[in-house]
Amino acid sequence: MNETQKTGIFWGVAVVVALIAAIVSWPSSNNDDGGNIGSVIGTPLFSEFKDPLTAASLKIVTFNEAQGELKNFEVRKDAESGLWTIPSKGGYPADAIEQMRDAANALVGLDVLDVPTDNPEDHAGMGVVEPKLEDLEPGDEGVGRLVTFKDSSQKVLASLVVGNEVKGQEGQVYVRKPGQDPVYVVKLDDTPLSTEFQEWIEEDLLQLSSIDIENVELKDYNASLGLQGVSLTKNYDVELAKDNTTWSLTALKEYDKTNPLAEPTLVPVEPDKELNSQKLNDLANALDDLKFVDVNRKPEGISANLKADKDFAADQEAATQLAGRGFIPVPLGPNREIEILSANGELTATTKEGVKYILRFGNISGIADDDKGGDEDDASATGENDSTGGVNRYLMVSTVVDESKFPVPELKPIPQTLEELDALDNPAPPTEEPLPTELNPAEEPASATPEMKEGESEAEADPAATEDAATPKEDGEKKGEEKDGNENEEAETEKAVEEVTAEKDGEAESSEPAESADADATDPDGGTEPASGETDSNGEGESTTVGEAQEEVDEQASDESPAADDEEAASESADSQAAETTAPAEKPEPASSDVEETEEEKLERLAAVQEKITKENERKLEERKENLQQARLTSQALNARFADWYYVIPEATYSKLRISREELFDTSGQSSPNPAAMPPGMQNMQFPGFPGN
Repeated sequence: MNETQKTGIFWGVAVVVALIAAIVSWPSSNNDDGGNIGSVIGTPLFSEFKDPLTAASLKIVTFNEAQGELKNFEVRKDAESGLWTIPSKGGYPADAIEQMRDAANALVGLDVLDVPTDNPEDHAGMGVVEPKLEDLEPGDEGVGRLVTFKDSSQKVLASLVVGNEVKGQEGQVYVRKPGQDPVYVVKLDDTPLSTEFQEWIEEDLLQLSSIDIENVELKDYNASLGLQGVSLTKNYDVELAKDNTTWSLTALKEYDKTNPLAEPTLVPVEPDKELNSQKLNDLANALDDLKFVDVNRKPEGISANLKADKDFAADQEAATQLAGRGFIPVPLGPNREIEILSANGELTATTKEGVKYILRFGNISGIADDDKGGDEDDASATGENDSTGGVNRYLMVSTVVDESKFPVPELKPIPQTLEELDALDNPAPPTEEPLPTELNPAEEPASATPEMKEGESEAEADPAATEDAATPKEDGEKKGEEKDGNENEEAETEKAVEEVTAEKDGEAESSEPAESADADATDPDGGTEPASGETDSNGEGESTTVGEAQEEVDEQASDESPAADDEEAASESADSQAAETTAPAEKPEPASSDVEETEEEKLERLAAVQEKITKENERKLEERKENLQQARLTSQALNARFADWYYVIPEATYSKLRISREELFDTSGQSSPNPAAMPPGMQNMQFPGFPGN
């Protein structure tokens, strides 16, 4: 081989080496952009991620620069139940359907606007350093958030490191795919990509309305666990009733300071003391809007009603965890069952639906930091309780059904015999004591009304009536007096007619019997007419006198008849007056007795009444059963939610739910109105709903 050949081979090898070196040094070791970075501008960053509903999990990893620690927040959909949970919070249920859709939509259709760099040295300045614990140390800066969506098979749908905002470009941020060097600019609303616990849960813990609260009971006591055992101090119990926004005191009890286990004493309350309605309304509103900022899982063995099973007493670690949060297990049950005492008392609130919420207040979250029995994420509940601007407190919640809200309805008795049916149809009239004579005009003696003499007018017989007639009266009284006057005048006229008829019957020489003449002289309307062609002994017709009398009656009935709405009462009065001056009429039988029921018809009616009353009673019982069953179902559903968790609430909320003995009554100095300063006649009046009445 000559020198020329050797030189050619040498140069050939040099070219190959240079080409290999160029390929190795080419940027973006895992670049999937086909070698042309500029070609991705205007294209979707995740072309295969098109449907946000395919996302079954979201994981967000953030870096705490001060502590040099990573924090994982994850939301996952259970493949079997289809329920969303938060694994990083012990599997707490997440109300994440809409939130997850919005978060996934943030990455669906995300287009690349620019590729400012592919140099790894620029990552920190743009805030897109990947949060990998093995590559980081406390104090490292420029670490972004790693957001990863996966489907139900755990296949990655989209993964992105979200960095800083682009200066001067609103809504644009730097992002980078994990493991790749190019940095992209995209327009991204990362609001749904939140790691705030409250954003992924139903914050309204109790899910009740303040207007539904009917009863509240406060148990003000303190319990703690020390070397000598459980230390217990009981202050007072109070039971309150609520009607809309009006509060009333049911019972106030205080305990013996030296013996807190003794029965409390009922405290009499001065009538003029007013409840602190502002404080109580704040309490009701706090229950309505009770929000929590964190949760921790309780130890196994605590039931939904906060009682421990038989194996719990032997679990020292669980008991220590419980006590560290301010909930002390003690044998309080009738058979020495383990129940829970709270460090800072209890509150119960009962709704119209009969569900009683029981809230137990524990220690300030943070006391249990050194508790090794806690969850691995307890630090998030205690070390970061500044999310609400102050300290937080542990809370336990349970519910029971208040069956006193469902009294057995009063059932109507069902008649079993015809005698009982008759008694039901014709109930005995209520026995009432007769009113005194001065209060019951119907029982005034007959002598109270002046007796008219024959031929004497009503005015002459009763001067008081004339005087009353001269005095203006109300329309109702005037009509009544006119009606009474008409009745008396009609009776007087009828009496005169009868006297004339009697004289005629005694003097007339007629072949007809007196009974026939009387029958002919009386018309159905109470007037009298003579028999045809009758005359008196003097040759003058008696019909003239009778006719004049009848004409007078007719004129009075025409000129002085009562108003249309009083005609029925006037007719009944006239009939009554006529009955006193004529032969008594037979009292008509009730319409129901016109047709006598057969035995068979009575039995059919008895069966129909029995069926009707039975259905009505069954409806009342069924309504009570349904309401009670609904309350039980509601309580069970709530306990299923509450049973496994300690809740962490803001201290500001706790302060509204706790009312001291001194705060129970209004001490603003506003006293009741001074009776001496009130107008005469009002000093002893009571006003419904007025405080103090």
